[in-house]
Amino acid sequence: MVQVVIINGPAGVGKSTVSRILASRWDGAINISGDALRHFAPENVREHLGAGSTYRAGAALVASYVEMGARRVLFDYVFERPESITLFQGQLPLNLSVHVFTLWAPLETVVQREANREGRSRMGDAVVATFEAIQPNLHALGRVIANTVGAEETAQIILEELLGSVSSDDGTDRG
Repeated sequence: MVQVVIINGPAGVGKSTVSRILASRWDGAINISGDALRHFAPENVREHLGAGSTYRAGAALVASYVEMGARRVLFDYVFERPESITLFQGQLPLNLSVHVFTLWAPLETVVQREANREGRSRMGDAVVATFEAIQPNLHALGRVIANTVGAEETAQIILEELLGSVSSDDGTDRG
C-alpha cells in the first residue's frame, strides 16, 4: 500500500524540518514542500486558478510520483481546515493510505522558532494567522503531535507510527 503523509501545522512550527528528517530516515520517501509549490504561482493565483490551487497542485504532484512507482510521499503545508485536507485527498487516487499529522506547539514557541530560522525570509503575521486559524480545528486535523521537544524527536515519533502501520482512526485512510 502506498502511503501519503501530510505534515500539517502553522507557519513556523517546523513542518519542513520534520519532513526533511523523515524523508532522510524513511527509505525511498519523496518529500514535497507546499511552500516550494507556491513559488511557482503569482501572488494573485487565486484569481486565475481558484481557491485551493496549492492543495490541488500538491495532490497532482503526489499522484504523479505514485504513478511513477513511489511508495511513500510526504507533503508538508498548512491545512487550516478539514475541508482543505478533503480537497487535497479528493485529487488523489483511491488506493492510497493517507495519514495526517499536525505539528503543534505553543504560539510563543512557534514565534520564537520562526524568528530564529536561518536562511529563510521571515513570515511575519502569517505565523499568528495560521496558528489562530488552525487552533479551533485542531481536533479535526489528524494526529496532533506536540513539536516541543525538537524536530529529530518529532520525526521519530511520526516514523514509528508510520512503520507500525498506523491505524487510521482519524478517518483519513483511503485504502
